[in-house]
Amino acid sequence: LFSTSRAEAQSSGAETWPTNWVDNGEAMNRIFIDVMNLHADPTVEIIGSVSYIKVHYYKFVYNRLNAGEPVYSAITNPLANTAFRPMSEDIPGVSLNQGQRNDLINDMKTRLSN
Repeated sequence: LFSTSRAEAQSSGAETWPTNWVDNGEAMNRIFIDVMNLHADPTVEIIGSVSYIKVHYYKFVYNRLNAGEPVYSAITNPLANTAFRPMSEDIPGVSLNQGQRNDLINDMKTRLSN
C-alpha cells in the first residue's frame, strides 16, 4: 500500500491538435457541404453505415458551432466518453467504440483546420 510506484505521463492527444482552426462560420459551411454530399450516398439511411454515422456526428458538431461553441470543443464534445454517455450522443441504433470516435474526430480536425 505504501510502496513507491512509477508514474508515467499520459498523452492527451492535444499535441497533435491543429492550432489554426477555421472560424465557426466557415466550419459550419464546410460541414453543411459535407452533409449534403453524404446524403447522396445510398447507404446514408443504413443504421451503422459510415455515412449514417458521419451525418449524425456532423450535425451534432454543426449545432454546437451554431450555438457558439469553439471548433475544437464542438468536434470532441459530441463524442465525449462519460458515465452518463458512455459511447456518444444519440446516434440512433449505433454504439461507437473508441477507435470509431477517434476516426471521426481526426477526420473533423483535418476538415476544420487551415
